[in-house]
Amino acid sequence: MLLLKSGNLIDGVSDESRKNVSVLIDGDKIVKVGKYEELSVGNSGVKEIDCYGKTIMPGLIDAHVHLIYQNVSEPYTIELSRSLEEATGDAFYTARQLLSYGITTIRDVGTRGNISVTVRNAVSAGMFPGPRIKASSRIISTVGGLGDFHPTHLFEEHKYRYGLGELILGTDQAKAAVRIMTKDGVDFIKVEASGTGFNPLCPAERNTINYDELLAIVGEAKKNDLYVACHAESISSVKMACKAKVHDIQHGIFIDDEAVEMMLENDIRLVPTLGMYWGFIEDGPANGIPQAIIDDHLKTHEHHVRSIQRCMDAGVKIAAGSDAGLTHFPQGGVRDEICRYVEIGMKPMDAIKTATSNGAECLEVDDIVGTIEEGKFADILVLNGDPIKDIKCIKNEENLDYIIQNGKIVKHLFGFSN
Repeated sequence: MLLLKSGNLIDGVSDESRKNVSVLIDGDKIVKVGKYEELSVGNSGVKEIDCYGKTIMPGLIDAHVHLIYQNVSEPYTIELSRSLEEATGDAFYTARQLLSYGITTIRDVGTRGNISVTVRNAVSAGMFPGPRIKASSRIISTVGGLGDFHPTHLFEEHKYRYGLGELILGTDQAKAAVRIMTKDGVDFIKVEASGTGFNPLCPAERNTINYDELLAIVGEAKKNDLYVACHAESISSVKMACKAKVHDIQHGIFIDDEAVEMMLENDIRLVPTLGMYWGFIEDGPANGIPQAIIDDHLKTHEHHVRSIQRCMDAGVKIAAGSDAGLTHFPQGGVRDEICRYVEIGMKPMDAIKTATSNGAECLEVDDIVGTIEEGKFADILVLNGDPIKDIKCIKNEENLDYIIQNGKIVKHLFGFSN
């Protein structure tokens, strides 16, 4: 048994932290939460960790990860500069890296081949350290859409077999893509409905997939008990995604009041990835990001901030996602994402919830993680600092005294330990 003694508790549920609260862990589960005097069980094999003056909080959850991203600067370094085997190695490295940052659960929203399922299975089998993973396959994309990264002459209109996008035309190919991914063991489906500033051939304002194609994907996914996460940046793509009743919207650069109402009506979540887009502007030039990509994000940044604020004010569910792994925005960016929300007006506790309880709800794992409550898996951080007073203390892994995953201490100050 493990007892976290007398820390300041952020449980992921309450609107205020609680002082001098202890957490008792038995095996992989939280069994009691309360005052130390109530939880103390003598010296019968219980390891006690003194948390006085420290913060006890849930492990972080990142709802928008690409495990294959390592030092990406543009589409070439996502797809063509690395073989599928090298990308698999990158993904395993990223998984271990994220856990060392206190990120104990992630959702991989687009990969090459079937890499994220492979890493998920290895981690869950105990073969390799990493966060709990919800895995998709390739991003279902239209020809000329988000996932069609390269000039037409490069592959002469043939599909690039090992790309990030699964290119479809029409409803039959859309359904077939979902069926293949279901067979390959995904947890959910990722689809795109607009371009992005990261793809110079398909800007954020451009709509891509047809409504019939998107509806076919959502319908086929539901038949297989899967949900659909949708990349949507343009205003009309956001509204189309709402009409098709996707599970959540990624990015949402352009969201107006009508779109907010549609999201609320259909219980659709937003995963903004604000920090990554912000990073293009602040650090992109110094890190070799092409100027065309930087300029596109300069045009859309203020729209993105206003869209998130509209959703915040209206009560749209927001889950933190990083979209990290770029040269200017390395993996682990969900910690920066939380801080960005505070900068644009979100309360620190609400920002923390986007990467704990809200993230768990978005990933549909809120019955097992995301909060510190009796019966949940013990995915817990012990933080040397108070993120309610200084949200930025959450960004520095040196402030992480302990990372606990499934009741086991996986990091104590430096490195991993049993």
